[in-house]
Amino acid sequence: MGADTDKHAAFVRIGRLIRIWAALRGPKRRRDLDPVVIGPELLPHLCLGHYLDKGTDFRYDLIGSEVSKLAPRLKRGSLASDTMRIQNTDHDHILALFLEAGLEKRPKILEVRYSSIDDVPLRIFAALLPLGVHQDKHCAEDLLLGVWRTTVTGVIAKDNSTDLTGEFLQFSGMSV
Repeated sequence: MGADTDKHAAFVRIGRLIRIWAALRGPKRRRDLDPVVIGPELLPHLCLGHYLDKGTDFRYDLIGSEVSKLAPRLKRGSLASDTMRIQNTDHDHILALFLEAGLEKRPKILEVRYSSIDDVPLRIFAALLPLGVHQDKHCAEDLLLGVWRTTVTGVIAKDNSTDLTGEFLQFSGMSV
Protein backbone atom coordinates (compact mmCIF):
# COMPACT_ATOMS: atom_id res chain seq x y z
CA MET A 1 0.00 0.00 0.00
CA GLY A 2 1.54 3.32 -1.06
CA ALA A 3 1.53 6.72 0.60
CA ASP A 4 -1.12 8.09 -1.78
CA THR A 5 -3.38 5.11 -1.07
CA ASP A 6 -2.90 5.64 2.68
CA LYS A 7 -3.72 9.34 2.35
CA HIS A 8 -6.81 8.65 0.23
CA ALA A 9 -8.14 6.12 2.76
CA ALA A 10 -7.51 8.54 5.63
CA PHE A 11 -9.17 11.40 3.75
CA VAL A 12 -12.30 9.27 3.23
CA ARG A 13 -12.54 8.56 6.98
CA ILE A 14 -11.70 12.14 7.89
CA GLY A 15 -14.43 13.30 5.52
CA ARG A 16 -16.97 11.20 7.37
CA LEU A 17 -15.79 12.56 10.72
CA ILE A 18 -15.85 16.18 9.54
CA ARG A 19 -19.40 15.79 8.20
CA ILE A 20 -20.46 14.59 11.67
CA TRP A 21 -18.61 17.50 13.30
CA ALA A 22 -20.01 20.05 10.82
CA ALA A 23 -23.57 18.84 11.49
CA LEU A 24 -23.25 19.87 15.16
CA ARG A 25 -25.14 23.10 15.71
CA GLY A 26 -23.90 26.26 17.39
CA PRO A 27 -20.56 26.09 19.18
CA LYS A 28 -20.28 22.32 18.53
CA ARG A 29 -20.21 21.16 22.13
CA ARG A 30 -18.77 17.79 23.08
CA ARG A 31 -22.06 16.81 24.75
CA ASP A 32 -23.70 17.00 21.31
CA LEU A 33 -21.48 14.19 19.97
CA ASP A 34 -23.45 10.97 19.55
CA PRO A 35 -21.37 7.76 19.61
CA VAL A 36 -24.10 5.96 17.65
CA VAL A 37 -23.84 8.52 14.85
CA ILE A 38 -20.05 8.37 14.94
CA GLY A 39 -20.19 4.59 14.66
CA PRO A 40 -17.85 1.69 15.36
CA GLU A 41 -15.60 2.36 12.35
CA LEU A 42 -14.53 5.79 13.62
CA LEU A 43 -14.75 5.49 17.41
CA PRO A 44 -11.49 3.52 17.88
CA HIS A 45 -9.62 6.29 16.02
CA LEU A 46 -10.93 9.12 18.19
CA CYS A 47 -9.66 10.98 21.18
CA LEU A 48 -11.60 13.61 23.06
CA GLY A 49 -9.94 16.06 25.36
CA HIS A 50 -10.36 19.32 27.21
CA TYR A 51 -8.24 22.47 27.06
CA LEU A 52 -6.93 23.65 30.42
CA ASP A 53 -5.66 26.99 31.71
CA LYS A 54 -7.01 29.08 28.81
CA GLY A 55 -5.47 26.80 26.21
CA THR A 56 -2.02 26.19 27.67
CA ASP A 57 -2.48 22.45 28.24
CA PHE A 58 -4.70 19.60 27.16
CA ARG A 59 -6.25 16.75 29.18
CA TYR A 60 -7.14 13.44 27.53
CA ASP A 61 -10.68 12.39 28.49
CA LEU A 62 -11.54 9.64 26.01
CA ILE A 63 -8.94 7.57 24.19
CA GLY A 64 -10.00 5.20 21.42
CA SER A 65 -8.34 1.80 21.09
CA GLU A 66 -6.36 2.72 17.95
CA VAL A 67 -5.12 5.92 19.61
CA SER A 68 -4.13 3.85 22.64
CA LYS A 69 -2.04 1.57 20.39
CA LEU A 70 -0.17 4.63 19.11
CA ALA A 71 0.43 5.98 22.61
CA PRO A 72 0.03 3.27 25.25
CA ARG A 73 1.05 5.65 28.05
CA LEU A 74 -2.09 7.75 27.53
CA LYS A 75 -4.67 7.27 30.23
CA ARG A 76 -7.88 9.10 30.90
CA GLY A 77 -6.94 12.27 32.75
CA SER A 78 -3.33 12.39 31.53
CA LEU A 79 -2.03 15.68 30.19
CA ALA A 80 -0.43 16.36 26.83
CA SER A 81 2.27 18.29 28.71
CA ASP A 82 3.26 15.08 30.55
CA THR A 83 5.45 14.25 27.55
CA MET A 84 7.60 17.31 28.19
CA ARG A 85 8.06 16.33 31.84
CA ILE A 86 8.90 12.72 30.93
CA GLN A 87 11.39 13.75 28.24
CA ASN A 88 12.71 16.72 30.25
CA THR A 89 12.14 19.22 27.45
CA ASP A 90 10.33 22.52 27.11
CA HIS A 91 8.60 21.72 23.78
CA ASP A 92 6.39 18.95 22.45
CA HIS A 93 5.30 19.01 18.82
CA ILE A 94 1.99 17.19 19.41
CA LEU A 95 1.01 19.48 22.29
CA ALA A 96 1.87 22.51 20.15
CA LEU A 97 -0.45 21.22 17.39
CA PHE A 98 -3.30 20.66 19.87
CA LEU A 99 -2.90 24.11 21.40
CA GLU A 100 -2.71 25.79 18.01
CA ALA A 101 -6.00 24.14 16.95
CA GLY A 102 -7.67 25.32 20.15
CA LEU A 103 -6.45 28.89 19.78
CA GLU A 104 -7.26 29.10 16.06
CA LYS A 105 -10.69 27.53 16.73
CA ARG A 106 -10.87 25.96 13.29
CA PRO A 107 -10.43 22.41 12.00
CA LYS A 108 -7.06 21.21 10.76
CA ILE A 109 -6.04 18.14 8.82
CA LEU A 110 -2.43 17.14 9.31
CA GLU A 111 0.14 14.55 8.40
CA VAL A 112 2.34 14.16 11.48
CA ARG A 113 5.69 12.37 11.61
CA TYR A 114 7.20 11.86 15.02
CA SER A 115 9.00 9.46 17.29
CA SER A 116 7.02 8.18 20.24
CA ILE A 117 8.20 8.45 23.83
CA ASP A 118 9.56 4.91 23.31
CA ASP A 119 11.42 6.10 20.17
CA VAL A 120 9.06 4.32 17.74
CA PRO A 121 8.84 6.23 14.42
CA LEU A 122 5.20 7.05 13.61
CA ARG A 123 3.38 8.67 10.74
CA ILE A 124 -0.28 9.54 11.15
CA PHE A 125 -3.06 11.46 9.48
CA ALA A 126 -5.00 13.51 11.99
CA ALA A 127 -8.16 15.61 12.07
CA LEU A 128 -8.17 18.23 14.85
CA LEU A 129 -11.72 19.45 15.36
CA PRO A 130 -12.32 22.15 18.01
CA LEU A 131 -15.47 21.92 20.13
CA GLY A 132 -17.11 24.54 22.33
CA VAL A 133 -16.00 27.46 20.18
CA HIS A 134 -17.18 30.86 21.43
CA GLN A 135 -16.18 34.18 19.88
CA ASP A 136 -15.70 35.75 23.30
CA LYS A 137 -13.35 33.01 24.54
CA HIS A 138 -9.63 32.86 23.86
CA CYS A 139 -9.59 29.11 23.16
CA ALA A 140 -11.95 26.31 22.24
CA GLU A 141 -13.22 24.29 25.21
CA ASP A 142 -12.50 20.82 23.84
CA LEU A 143 -10.87 18.99 20.96
CA LEU A 144 -12.11 16.01 18.98
CA LEU A 145 -9.11 14.29 17.47
CA GLY A 146 -9.25 11.60 14.78
CA VAL A 147 -6.05 9.65 14.09
CA TRP A 148 -5.13 7.10 11.40
CA ARG A 149 -1.73 5.43 11.43
CA THR A 150 0.05 4.87 8.16
CA THR A 151 3.36 3.52 6.93
CA VAL A 152 6.62 5.21 7.86
CA THR A 153 9.21 5.68 5.16
CA GLY A 154 12.68 6.83 6.04
CA VAL A 155 14.05 7.98 9.37
CA ILE A 156 12.28 10.59 11.46
CA ALA A 157 15.09 12.84 12.65
CA LYS A 158 12.78 15.55 14.01
CA ASP A 159 9.06 15.65 14.86
CA ASN A 160 7.26 17.54 12.11
CA SER A 161 3.90 17.96 10.45
CA THR A 162 2.37 19.07 7.19
CA ASP A 163 -0.93 20.94 7.08
CA LEU A 164 -3.13 19.06 4.62
CA THR A 165 -6.30 21.06 5.28
CA GLY A 166 -6.36 22.71 1.85
CA GLU A 167 -5.56 19.45 0.06
CA PHE A 168 -8.27 17.64 2.04
CA LEU A 169 -10.87 20.32 1.26
CA GLN A 170 -10.02 20.10 -2.44
CA PHE A 171 -10.19 16.29 -2.32
CA SER A 172 -13.50 16.20 -0.47
CA GLY A 173 -15.19 19.20 -2.04
CA MET A 174 -16.11 20.31 1.47
CA SER A 175 -15.80 23.70 3.11
CA VAL A 176 -15.42 24.22 6.84
